[in-house]
Amino acid sequence: MLAAELVEAEHREADLQELLERAMAVGVEVEHYLGAAVHDARAKGSNWSEVAHKARVSEATARAKWGPRTLRRQMQHRARQGAVSDVPPAEVRPPTGLSEHRQRLGAAVSFLLRMQDKASQTVAREAGVSASGLSRLLAGQRVPDWPTVFTVVTAAGGRPEEFRLLWEWARGHRQPTRRSATASLTRFHGALRGLQWAAGRTDGRPGKHDDDTLAAVLSGELVPDWATTHQLVHQLCGNPELVRPLWEDVQYTFLLSHDFFPDLGVGGAKDLT
Repeated sequence: MLAAELVEAEHREADLQELLERAMAVGVEVEHYLGAAVHDARAKGSNWSEVAHKARVSEATARAKWGPRTLRRQMQHRARQGAVSDVPPAEVRPPTGLSEHRQRLGAAVSFLLRMQDKASQTVAREAGVSASGLSRLLAGQRVPDWPTVFTVVTAAGGRPEEFRLLWEWARGHRQPTRRSATASLTRFHGALRGLQWAAGRTDGRPGKHDDDTLAAVLSGELVPDWATTHQLVHQLCGNPELVRPLWEDVQYTFLLSHDFFPDLGVGGAKDLT
C-alpha cells in the first residue's frame, strides 16, 4: 500500500526526493478519497453548508475543491492513469462475461464439495434446495440468490465469505466501496480465497515455486502492493480489474483509519457477509 511504502522508505532512510514523491502519491489518493466521500454525502442529501462545516473550510472552498466538475476531472485523470499502470502491455486478460463468472462460481462450489467429500444430493437436502437447482449452480448454468448460495456453502462445510465475491461477479453486482477497514480486508481476502477455490487449489500457494509472500497473501496475513496482487490474481485465472477496487478500498480505509491490521489477520475478523 502507498502508506506502507512511505513508512518503509522512511525506515530505510531513503533520499528526500523519494520521500517527497511517495508522500505526494499518498496525498493524491487521500484527495481522491475525500472527493468521493463528499460526493457520497451530497448524494445522501448533505448540502454544501454542512460539507463545509464538517471539512472546516468555507462553503466556497468546498464547492471549488469537490464540485461535480472538479471531481469529474479528477476521476477521468485517475482512470487514464490506472489504465496504463501496473499492467504488462502484452497481457491477455481473462474473460469477464457473466457466463464465465457463473462457471467460476460453479467450479469453486464443486471443488468445495470434492474437498469436503460431500455428495451433491446430501448438500442439496441439507441446504433445502432442489437437486436440479444445485446441479445447475455447479454447472455454471444459473446463479441463485445469495441466501441460497450461503446455505449451500455452509452445508458443504465451507466459509461463505470466500464465495461472496464470486457470487457478486456472477450476478453482475458492483458493490459500493469505502467500507470499514475490517470489512474491506474481509472482502479483499475473501475474493482471493474464492478465486483459489475456483482454480482448484487449497494449499495457499498458486504454484510450487512462489515465495512466502504469496502464501501470506492467500492465508489472509498480508495485503501486498498492486503489482504482487495483480500477479497473484492472474495466476489464479481471475480478472485483476475486478479485484483492484477491493485492493484500493483497503488502501483508502487504512489511509484515513486508526484501525490496525487484525492480530490474527483476516481470519480473526468477523464474518461480514
